[in-house]
Amino acid sequence: MKRGLLRTTTFIGTGLTLGVQAEAAEPVRLSIGGTYNAAYMVVLDDDGEGRPGNEHNTDGFFQDAEIRFFGSTVLDNGLEVGARVELEGEDDEDQIDEAWVYFSGGFGEVRAGSLDDALGEMCIIPPGGTENFSAFSPNQWGANTLTTNAVCDGVDDEGDAQKIAYFSPIFGGFQLGLSYTPSGDKKDHVDGVGPHVGMPVNEEEESRHNVSLYGTYTYEAEDWNIQFGAGGAWQGNVEKTDGGPNRDESEFYQAGILVEIGDFSTGAAFEYFNDDDLFVATLENGDVVADRWVLGIGAAYQIDRWELGIGYAMTRADIEIRDSDDDRYTLQRATLTADYELGAGIDLDGEVAYTWQHVSGPDFDDTADHYDAIEIGLGTSIEF
Repeated sequence: MKRGLLRTTTFIGTGLTLGVQAEAAEPVRLSIGGTYNAAYMVVLDDDGEGRPGNEHNTDGFFQDAEIRFFGSTVLDNGLEVGARVELEGEDDEDQIDEAWVYFSGGFGEVRAGSLDDALGEMCIIPPGGTENFSAFSPNQWGANTLTTNAVCDGVDDEGDAQKIAYFSPIFGGFQLGLSYTPSGDKKDHVDGVGPHVGMPVNEEEESRHNVSLYGTYTYEAEDWNIQFGAGGAWQGNVEKTDGGPNRDESEFYQAGILVEIGDFSTGAAFEYFNDDDLFVATLENGDVVADRWVLGIGAAYQIDRWELGIGYAMTRADIEIRDSDDDRYTLQRATLTADYELGAGIDLDGEVAYTWQHVSGPDFDDTADHYDAIEIGLGTSIEF
């Protein structure tokens, strides 16, 4: 792992040096692109007094828009230099989603800035979903559950924390990604990683010195292909609390497989979360240790402009709390999806989903147990 970090540093140094010595054919000029996703959803769930759906609206309109500014230039020695900035389309405390610069050449690509870690960037997600709807890691989730079935999460406290990442060229179908995050919750000026005097403050329960590694292998035949992926993400240290309970460093591991045969595709993904802190806020107890896993499977079939999908995902968490009996959380979700391509980059999609949740143990509210919900959604996705 240390040698990998040293190689990444070497590539950055090489890129910067070449950038000084070589001249670009033309300066970097930014272009504009982006996506606009919108959906209307109806949720039929347990909404009696004290139940998760109580005081929640039955239907709603939702959107997720992003404007992307990107550009690059190629130096006369062949080194490509570029930048990308992603602006959220809605008013948000996190108004800039990602912003990073990259250097690309025969050695691969180095990125530095606010972006996903190697696991989050490269991990394999099963088919069967659309831009808006899915059983695993969906853009829109209507059920009033405690969490979702995400199968592609890294260990950083802030997903787009400032980091450096390296992605190798593809050799014989293999590709490797490696990233390093100094401070897991530091992303923008407010966090102290913009123009600054002094180094960022280590906040209580903040992770730092995080590393992520992920690799993929792709084999392509004449009318079918298969892709494997596996890797992990590790927190280097977690800042201790002042006189309070402390959580252990988290370790996440993910693996996936995707098979495409003609117009049919299928796949599965599994992620294991060791010493996860997802339920700390939910249970209002800082001394929480949870081991959690998520399994997702799906399939899709393309018929002319239509793509029909099916998906299933399950989350299981075993939670240990000091001076208390153990708790257990189970979440399952099944979806049927459809996507219709109106034109280039313009799609209509829809879903019917069923989600059910079970909890046990003294620290969960009993009203969250045996909760289920039916979702019906219609949406659109536009890429520009």
